[in-house]
Amino acid sequence: MIEPDSGMSGAAMAAYVVMSMDEEAATQVLRHMDEASIGILTAAMSEMHEPSRDEGVQIYARLMAELEAGGAIASGGFDAFESLLSRAFGDKRAHDMLERIIRTRTSDLDILSKIDGRTLADQVKDERPQLLAVLLGQMTRSAAVECLNAFDEELATDLIHRYARLETIPSVALAELKSMLSDHLGTQIATQASSTGGVRQAADLLNGMSAGAAERALSRIREEDADLADQIRANMFTFDDLLGLPDHFLQQVIFEVGPERRSPALRSATEQTRERFFANISRKDAAILKDDIENGPMVKRADSQAAQHEFVEAAMRLSREGRISLSNEEDMV
Repeated sequence: MIEPDSGMSGAAMAAYVVMSMDEEAATQVLRHMDEASIGILTAAMSEMHEPSRDEGVQIYARLMAELEAGGAIASGGFDAFESLLSRAFGDKRAHDMLERIIRTRTSDLDILSKIDGRTLADQVKDERPQLLAVLLGQMTRSAAVECLNAFDEELATDLIHRYARLETIPSVALAELKSMLSDHLGTQIATQASSTGGVRQAADLLNGMSAGAAERALSRIREEDADLADQIRANMFTFDDLLGLPDHFLQQVIFEVGPERRSPALRSATEQTRERFFANISRKDAAILKDDIENGPMVKRADSQAAQHEFVEAAMRLSREGRISLSNEEDMV
């Protein structure tokens, strides 16, 4: 019987991977194999017992290591590997699996979960910004926000900019980070695996900061990289977030966009969002809009999302012009 440990054969490892896929994904894999390879795979399947979850994680950890060694993915290329797993198992299962794999591979690296963010900021504020950006990706959101708020705004903006562009963390950066944390904090930290940065994660951190600080950070980022600033901004506010606006702000957003875009935008919206729209236009317009949604021609989901984006863009434009506020913390007079 073939045991699924670190010394298992390549055929056994491939057998487990195919056996753990859903039917459609496994079929796609088999279509790219010749008859001889399928025979080897079938023989390995017949000799292999059902691995435990931990054994399965070890198999995927080894697979990732071998893909890295062979140049199939860049060292530390967790995003690429997660994409591979997602195609086979779906996004949620792939994400959970990768988290377990990372914990298996980086059990010696503690990631900050107990240290106070402001205390940490004071300890590491003079370290290289490149390393501090990596650090943000290893912290809980609340601790990362505390840390950013404790830095001066120029440094915080630089870190958010770097963090938004951070796709993967090279292993050498993780090693340097561990060394730096050991120098500053010794045994005061407890660690866990965590994802890297990116536009969405950067937007999430900005959402946790004060509205004024977030706007100033975005303005500085826009001076260097307008496209990145727009991507971050788009991730800070969504179509469903319109529900959080008071009626007089929502009305301005609605009438900032052509009325012909309302029906496409609401086709894929929640019932609650639709009702807010109906309540903030005239009864006549609401009746026409309801009829169009219920009886009008179908639209592609992509077209509906594009229409929603126009309303989001309108909301952000009105906010930049100071005509509305997207934050409940700001008092408009």
